[in-house]
Amino acid sequence: MSTILVEKNVSATMRDGTLLRADIYRPAEPGRYPVLVQRTPYNKELLALTALTLDPLRAAAAGYVLVIQDVRARWASDGDVFYFYRDEFDDGHDTIAWAAAQDWSNGEVGIYGLSYMGGTSWQAAATAPPALRALSPTTAPCDFWRDHLWRGGALHWGLFVTWALQAIGPAALLRGKRGQPDLWPAFLQLVEDSDDYEARVRHLPLNTFPPAQPGDGKFLPFFFDTLQHPTPDAWTESFLPANRHADVQVPALIIAGWHDLLLAADLEHFTRMKSGAGSELARAATRIVIGPWAHAMFQSTVGDLDFGLRASGQLLDLREDLTGLQLRWFDRWLQQKPNGIDAEAPVRIFVQGLNRWRDEQEWPLARTRYTPLYLRAGGHLSFAMPAAAETPDAYVYDPHDPCPTCGGPLLMPATYRRGPVDQAPILSRSDVLSYTSEPLTEDMELTGPVSLVLYAASSAPDTDWVIKLCDVHPDGRSYNVCDGVLRARYRESLTTPRLVEPGAVLRYDITLAATSLLLHAGHRLQVLVTSSDFPRYDRNPNTGELGVSATVLKPASQQIFHDAEHASHLILPLIPTSSPKP
Repeated sequence: MSTILVEKNVSATMRDGTLLRADIYRPAEPGRYPVLVQRTPYNKELLALTALTLDPLRAAAAGYVLVIQDVRARWASDGDVFYFYRDEFDDGHDTIAWAAAQDWSNGEVGIYGLSYMGGTSWQAAATAPPALRALSPTTAPCDFWRDHLWRGGALHWGLFVTWALQAIGPAALLRGKRGQPDLWPAFLQLVEDSDDYEARVRHLPLNTFPPAQPGDGKFLPFFFDTLQHPTPDAWTESFLPANRHADVQVPALIIAGWHDLLLAADLEHFTRMKSGAGSELARAATRIVIGPWAHAMFQSTVGDLDFGLRASGQLLDLREDLTGLQLRWFDRWLQQKPNGIDAEAPVRIFVQGLNRWRDEQEWPLARTRYTPLYLRAGGHLSFAMPAAAETPDAYVYDPHDPCPTCGGPLLMPATYRRGPVDQAPILSRSDVLSYTSEPLTEDMELTGPVSLVLYAASSAPDTDWVIKLCDVHPDGRSYNVCDGVLRARYRESLTTPRLVEPGAVLRYDITLAATSLLLHAGHRLQVLVTSSDFPRYDRNPNTGELGVSATVLKPASQQIFHDAEHASHLILPLIPTSSPKP
């Protein structure tokens, strides 16, 4: 490896005079090099050690300067208080301009990063910095309200608490401790409260959550501000670049995971870039790569399932790792190397079950046959639509005893395992209905968006519907594939909620994100219907109150309909290789 120079805590001045500090990794040989920027709230030194998706030392050895910067008010950077996403548009733009002007820079800049850092990449790109040539965001948020901290109107409570208290909170208090020794007891209390996660997340109301109020209660100002916006509005629209892809002038290499909590966001980024990015180059050259991964987990084993060596982020399809993939991307757009990456398919997906990568030309796939699969009496699934009356199924959802989180696209404490997990712990619950097909007689591929049309009634003026699509293996184990949630008040509009009439049979259109899965003969499809997934989502109190401010919880009687008039059904994205008949 070539000799690498490392400079610590190099300051860049933002437009308001605030100093943000970065560690610089660059070739020892004098010269001007293309620059790759990553902006993080998680400690730039830790990011360099863990590398995540791009190894800075390898990148520097390959002829790049790496700028890994602490964002405003985090770790070594100045700023009064950290407020997620608020300053990243301007600070990202200013950092790219600063990097392009340094004497070790040739003026060509790329930006990259995972999760929050992927978000800062999109935010910077949306300001169209003149020096920016390409970006590579991995599992990055797109819309603050619709696919990041809320989903179907339910609050991603487990994500919000875990991220705010464990990833952001301790560092915020330790940083404040420099001149405020009285905050040290608050820090210790925060650690103690975080350890008691199971009990703490049940606190009511959510908008007075005690662990987020140590010291003067202002070290996480975004926490309580967020809970004051349970419906999308101008405030929630101001944070992320959901409506600004037309301002992005450069191509993006988007890296996503089928079991990642930000999969819907990554797919939204891709489709918006392909249809409406700000330049022909950005529209034509943007690519997406989707593996079988959960959030920040790029190994071949995800949850309970092993997808084989080709799935590993360290050896993609036995050809290259994620660092190599991104270096080829930046080589093409920052160094104009004709390496052919721009001629590769715009969509590369890992087909689970087949456990192979496959190139596609669009998303969703043009050859998809969207096919209904009906919920039927007796807990059955069938391609045959009900022709007569069928008695609805019923259960009671009691928010005092919610259905616990069991696998899925999570970001929560390690006791809640991410990805496909055996659903046995919840299948015997009285508040979980299951509908299962007969064993498949031949292989069936599902690739694309999955949704469910649910006809249901509740005794409550508001409640939740939680749906899981599962793959039942021949040995009887059931693994979650994808899922969805819809808060009843948002059934018609996410921006104009309306309570339901208790007892009324209503239609609910529930998005279950997307998947790519080959189900082998002998497997069965299964749909689980319930009304909670806690603490992943906040509990609906069933009273008509907003979940963030509710202090009273009441049970609700739920009915699921599957008759000729109210034919609840999945909409499956079948890829035509055969004619399955479960």
